[in-house]
Parts: sequence; structure tokens; C-alpha cells
Amino acid sequence: MNHLRVGDAELFRIEEMIDTSFVATDFIPSFDEAALAPHMDWLAPNHYNPATGGLSLSMHAWVVRTGRHTVLIDTCVGNDKDRMPRAHWHQMDTPFLDRLRATGVAPEDIDYVMCTHLHPDHVGWNTKLEDGRWVPTFPNAKYLFGEVEYEHWLANPSDNSVRQNAINDSVLPIVEAGRAEMIRDGHDVDGSFTVEASPGHTPGHHDFRLVSDGKDAQFTGDALHHPVQIYNVDWSTSACSDPLLAAKSRRRILEKCCERNSLLLPAHFLTPSCGHVVDAGGGEFGFDWGQGE
Repeated sequence: MNHLRVGDAELFRIEEMIDTSFVATDFIPSFDEAALAPHMDWLAPNHYNPATGGLSLSMHAWVVRTGRHTVLIDTCVGNDKDRMPRAHWHQMDTPFLDRLRATGVAPEDIDYVMCTHLHPDHVGWNTKLEDGRWVPTFPNAKYLFGEVEYEHWLANPSDNSVRQNAINDSVLPIVEAGRAEMIRDGHDVDGSFTVEASPGHTPGHHDFRLVSDGKDAQFTGDALHHPVQIYNVDWSTSACSDPLLAAKSRRRILEKCCERNSLLLPAHFLTPSCGHVVDAGGGEFGFDWGQGE
């Protein structure tokens, strides 16, 4: 678990699991191991395993305490969910909520749940199974869903059972409970966060910018899945609905992080899971890891 500060805001990283099931050449169609040679000293074996060709992704959420409100950003896979044929996400039983409570935050303390998009590994803990029904895990929270994203999945039910089940058990019950609030690009949250559109991974994907006491941070969801994409910005994943647009959004995010000196906080980087983007010139970028305790 990471603990850090951005200005006056206190941040905690709540890890659910490390997923090593992603094969680089399948998950990133443009993947070329030769391009990783300058970075292999830190990539292998934790972030990338050359022997198996596997990528490691962390499933984690971010808790942000602003002084006024307590915010949870993205909610991982969740327990008890039907996620077949992705067997290692199916009917999970993890101590995620215990890890949340270990930070001093109970589910009842969460004021906002903010989802960058509505894929299964970003909405799972939105709900919990109670007496055979899916109910909000964070009963006092407003759940912020991108309006473009939500309307897309309503109009275009997925033929991917894992994704559609997530809408059915982790999104729609929130709307039915009256806890959902639809947001768009530019939306202000808590006077501390601004919603910034970053489409491509999904049609309504967005990231969240935090500004606190002159410090800046960017919660980027799946605009970046893995640190290799900082060095190879055009490497979109097979999970992206529009790979070209995803790459364009990713580049803009990295540029903004350089311009603002923002701390980059993606949803799937292994610990320490955050750092500062470096402008390497010629449209290329580097990354300085750090900030975690």
C-alpha cells in the first residue's frame, strides 16, 4: 500500500491483486521487445517477464482525502462477481475492504466514487452482494459516471460477457439506487478535481486532475496500462475501442503532465505506481518513479 501527499491532499493506494495473465504480444499488438532494451534493467522481471512474454498489471484503487471529502477513484474487480471466462477474476474473495479500512477509511466514509470508465476492473467494488442483491458498497457516496461512457454502454450492450456482466452488476444497481451522477468533460468535483476527457480506450474514458495547494496530479485510468507506453506512446492495447484515438489521448496526457509537473497516477502500474513524466524531446518521454512511502 502506498501513502503519499499531493499538496494538502492525502492519498492511499489500495491494491486488490497483481495480474500476470497478460501476454505482451496479445495485449499490445504493436509490441516489440527490441524497443525495451534500454529499459530492461528495471522492467524485468517485475513489470515484464522476458521468459514468458508476460506483463504484470496491478489492480488498485486510489483513495484521496482532500480535507473536505474522501474520494475513491476506480474500484477494481470486486468480490463474488461472475467474470467467466476470465477465471482469475471470477468469484473473487479478496480483503480489499479490509485494506481500505487499514488506511482509516471505512466504506461509509467515502463521499465520492469516481470511475474513469466502466470496464470490469474499474467498477467491481461499486457494489457488494447482500441477501442475493447487488447493493452499493459505499452507501453514502455519489458515484460519478461519465455520461458519454454510460450512454454508450446502454446503447451498445457488449457481446463480451465479462464487460456486460460488469454493467449489469456494478453499474446499473448504482443507477437504480439513485446514487449515480453523470459527468462530462470539465466537471468540477469537490473544488479539487476536474474531469478531463481522454477517449479512445473507451468512447467516454476520462481522467481526473487533482490540484491541491499548488500541487498537481493526474489519475489516468486506462489511458496508460503499463509503463512501456510512456516510452512507446503509440502502443495502444487490444482492449482499446479506438487505438489511434487512445494513443492521441495518451500523448496529450503525457504532455499535460510535463507542462503542469503533474504526478502521474495510473490504474495499473506496479508499486510505487506513480511518478513524474519527463519530456525527452522529439515527442518522446521518460519517467521518474517515486513519491510513495
